[in-house]
Amino acid sequence: MAKHLARIHGTEEDKVNCPFYHKIGACRHSDRCSRLHHKPAFSPTILMKHLYRHPVRQAEMMGGVMTTTEAEKLVDKQKAQEDFLLFFEDVYAELSKFGKLDALHVVDNLGDHMIGHVYANFRDEEMASDALQVLQGRYYDGRVCQVEFSPVTDFREARCRDYDEESCARGGFCNFLHVKPVPMCLIRSLDDDAEEDKRRHTWEKEQGDREARRERRKKRREERGDRGDKDNERKRRRYHQDDDKRRSRRDDSDDDGRR
Repeated sequence: MAKHLARIHGTEEDKVNCPFYHKIGACRHSDRCSRLHHKPAFSPTILMKHLYRHPVRQAEMMGGVMTTTEAEKLVDKQKAQEDFLLFFEDVYAELSKFGKLDALHVVDNLGDHMIGHVYANFRDEEMASDALQVLQGRYYDGRVCQVEFSPVTDFREARCRDYDEESCARGGFCNFLHVKPVPMCLIRSLDDDAEEDKRRHTWEKEQGDREARRERRKKRREERGDRGDKDNERKRRRYHQDDDKRRSRRDDSDDDGRR
């Protein structure tokens, strides 16, 4: 029985756990879903919900009541792509501060439960945990960051294969991830920048540690110098006291001899 439950967990056969939430970390039914959404306590993947401002949704908001098709016609695709790449670079650079990124995916879906989602897959869980703790509640582009651990670790199961082949009939309302493509040359360049920043940060930290050690040594030398001065002063006083005693004894001896 246990083997059977483990085999069907997160699949369509599982009548208890939501397969969509298990695969993509989001469900169109949200809290109203009849199946359970098991949110992980730890994961190498974090989900930043609704972080990316989708140009189609922005066009809908600016143009008032209109269909998605009408809004898509108002979007300047070249400008939208430039804005997206700038957004990707900004988020990648910020997340790289917490550790090595294995993947950063921005979704192109338009469904309310997925629009603007950003998935960041780190090399290990500790990096993801650090990122979540720092980013949770911070503001980005005028909105509060909603960050949570995601159950998605294998994006091959989460991605829409038809979208990757530019043939998805569901469009932006597909329930699988429509991951916006990013040139590999840009990702390699951002990785190189992140490594350079890490090396510079390490060097600056080492320099700061050296300066701190120099200051501590200098302070110790000054303290030793102060102690030495005090010791010398005590020795001088003791010498003068002993000298006064010797003179006093000689004077007493001379007086005894004259008598």
